Amino acid sequence: MVKVVINGMEVEARDGETILGLARRLGIEIPTLCYYEGFSNGSCRVCVVEVNGRLMPSCITRVSEGMKIETESSRVREARLTILKLLLKNHVHRSREERDRCVLCSYAVKYGLEQAPIIGDERLDDTHPAIVFNPSACVMCRKCVIACTMDQNNDVIAVIGRGSGTRISFDLDVPMGKSDCVSCGACVDACPTGALMEKDWVPADKVVETTCPYCGTGCTVEYGVKDGRVAWARGGYGPANEGKLCTKGKFGFHYVNSPERLTKPLVRKPGVPKGPLNGRNIHEVFMEVSWDEALNIVASRIKEIISKYGPASIGGIMSDRSTNESLYAFQKFMRCAIGSDNIDQSATLCHEPSAWSLATQLGFGAATNPIKDILNARTIFVVGSNINETHPVIASYVKRAAKQGSHLVVVNPMHTELARYAEYEINLRPGTDVVLFSAMAKYILDMDWHDEDFIGKFTEGFEEWRRSLEPFTLDFAERVTGVPADIIRQVARLYALEKPSMILWTLGITEHENGTENVSSLINLALLTGNVGNPGSGLMPLRGQNNVQGGADMGCAPGRLPGYQPITDAEVRRGFEELWRCKLPSFVGFRSTEMIEMARRGLIKAMIIVGENSVRSHPDSNAVRDALSKLEFLVVQDIFLTETAEYADAVLPAASSALEDYGTFTNTERRVQLTRKVVDPPGETKPDWWVFVELARRLGYDMGFRDSEDIMREIAQSSRIFRGLSHGRVEREGGLQWPVIDETHGGTPILYSDGFPRGKARFRVATWRGPGVVEERLYPYVLIIGRERAQYHTATMTSKSHILKVFWRGPVVEMNSEDMAREGVKDGDIVKLVSPAGELIVSVVKSSRVPPGVLFTTFHYPELQANVLTPYVLNPITKTPAYKDTRVRIEKLRTH
Repeated sequence: MVKVVINGMEVEARDGETILGLARRLGIEIPTLCYYEGFSNGSCRVCVVEVNGRLMPSCITRVSEGMKIETESSRVREARLTILKLLLKNHVHRSREERDRCVLCSYAVKYGLEQAPIIGDERLDDTHPAIVFNPSACVMCRKCVIACTMDQNNDVIAVIGRGSGTRISFDLDVPMGKSDCVSCGACVDACPTGALMEKDWVPADKVVETTCPYCGTGCTVEYGVKDGRVAWARGGYGPANEGKLCTKGKFGFHYVNSPERLTKPLVRKPGVPKGPLNGRNIHEVFMEVSWDEALNIVASRIKEIISKYGPASIGGIMSDRSTNESLYAFQKFMRCAIGSDNIDQSATLCHEPSAWSLATQLGFGAATNPIKDILNARTIFVVGSNINETHPVIASYVKRAAKQGSHLVVVNPMHTELARYAEYEINLRPGTDVVLFSAMAKYILDMDWHDEDFIGKFTEGFEEWRRSLEPFTLDFAERVTGVPADIIRQVARLYALEKPSMILWTLGITEHENGTENVSSLINLALLTGNVGNPGSGLMPLRGQNNVQGGADMGCAPGRLPGYQPITDAEVRRGFEELWRCKLPSFVGFRSTEMIEMARRGLIKAMIIVGENSVRSHPDSNAVRDALSKLEFLVVQDIFLTETAEYADAVLPAASSALEDYGTFTNTERRVQLTRKVVDPPGETKPDWWVFVELARRLGYDMGFRDSEDIMREIAQSSRIFRGLSHGRVEREGGLQWPVIDETHGGTPILYSDGFPRGKARFRVATWRGPGVVEERLYPYVLIIGRERAQYHTATMTSKSHILKVFWRGPVVEMNSEDMAREGVKDGDIVKLVSPAGELIVSVVKSSRVPPGVLFTTFHYPELQANVLTPYVLNPITKTPAYKDTRVRIEKLRTH
């Protein structure tokens, strides 16, 4: 700490603090235009202050002992006035809305100057679908350059020219709409003058800060509300994103305003068969009823089914887009009010192999480090992930680290955008991850680069695992993976010696029949080198939905109570029975993929599906439709009438958890954050938790919840790792990373820094087998089903944004040009893809990012329901489908 005097007050300043930072902490206002949190700029000088008689820019001047600072002296005001006059000299706006956004014009009013005139400008760049650029309003503060090139690291915006010709440009001085802009909107949010702004921006009646409803990054978002509707979004400065958003966070809010929202409870009309509407009006199939009628019908049918078949005949799938409070309430409802452990959420379809392997080998089924800790890593592996598209904000930290000198290794069967920042791009053959990482481990051992001290003190099972590596020689790995042995040597050396090292992965690792083995091979590598429990070293599964981590945390999984406590443990079960005042099932129920199969077989008679479009998201879509049509009773609770809801007997309209409810989400780094009510829910829609409480009451069980705060209080009671959580603490501290063991505990940014909760971390033998010869010959291509940047899952939300639609790639299958030539297929041709599960007519487009033998598509588009092709091939432990390893063949139909 250093002592300084500011405006006559003697205060203590922090070492390295800027004068601007000190002033803001003390509530002293200093005007700024070019200041960008976390980055040095200092180009506009509007923030000038007087320091010991000299004029200094406060945003880049750091405090030092004995400074005497004046923020509003006559010299300071005179200097600011001169600077503002110079900036305003050629400053012109095109509209009143643009000028309303202009911070410079607001300073002009404050300092008694005239605002900039409103004049049309022929230089206006409106080529972008959502953003307009007015060069005449630009004051060259360079904040957009920092936002794009240094913060988001998309490298589109730059400064070109010299002297009076200096200007902002996009790529190689092309119009913005023709550039490589990814439409994250960071430049818009950063611009202080309105030179860059949304085309449809309007002044808001109020601004509400909450948490983004899309991926698991957990970005803070500020929504502008006009006339009760969400009008715009901008990045809020939260711990996970520091002001950044992706295109979905910026422009994907329109779903909440959609006229297609469900607004009243619906029940199927007598005699109307289940299945797709096929052009029928919703009111031809369903009739609107009151909430009392709907809940009474649902409760009555549940009672009938329990009476006839028992509680184990009922299954429930919960949405990971819902709040922790609703997730907790759902699993309590299923276990106490119904008596069934057939409970699941979307993790089974994606990251359950990560959660299972991490929990089994380390102790907790979650990421070990904060997102921002990526910047502390010396070596970064990004495996099975196209994070530039799936997690763009996290990708920004990876790119920034690479620019600052970290070694980046990208491992993926496909070429990804991130590879341009990588030291090594490894395009291995699909499904050979275990071989690659086991060969790396064996080579590290052979070279004696392993951390013997860490292994001896903190691990078990080492010798058995070490023996299992014998087959994984470099030559064998090169033959199987297609990766040259010398490259394997080089990246193994980086990971083992250029520490700290971190591994990030997504579904390219987990969505395989051997997904648990893939994850274990990564964990083993981290344990071998001691890359766990320290800043910059760890294991980071990047979660795909905003609260899929919370879904697992809250116990929405068979056999697992809140806080990862096993239902099969009699002592654990007894504790929850006392807390919940009910008798719990002692059996481990079915996962969602098993429930669908059990429904087909007639063992599951009724299901409650909340916020999941199972027809599109589960494997073998035809089998899912068959299963849902066989159910005696199906309840779907959602914000839209999805393909799954078309099979429902009762459809319950839900409030949007992210924008119309109050509660918490848990992001990919275990950070519990608030989600606040932004707008009122439409019509008669209700929060998810409310529905479960009311249904439970009709089934004779009192959940004990009046609001979401009641639920959070019980969450804190339910598990030691959540003991210190409350809405008030989360609000005050901007989020807390569990474990939070009491009300004074500040959370746990890095797991395992003081050891492992299971005693010692465990090496686990990771097995591997290749595809069968017959299977390869019948189905020679591997179809990878993934995501694209401007879409999300089954597009229930993103399809409602007219802006995001512009950026869609469309319902196509990408194919390598060599394969197209061999098959006699041209760009745009219509072909039939055939798999062991089904067949699909698709349009094929040429792509340089897929290697020979590999096809790529997404599951976003209703016109291309890719999971028709995905067979019922599941990981034997977690029951996760093999979306990234579907074998297909091509049958040519017609030329485009």
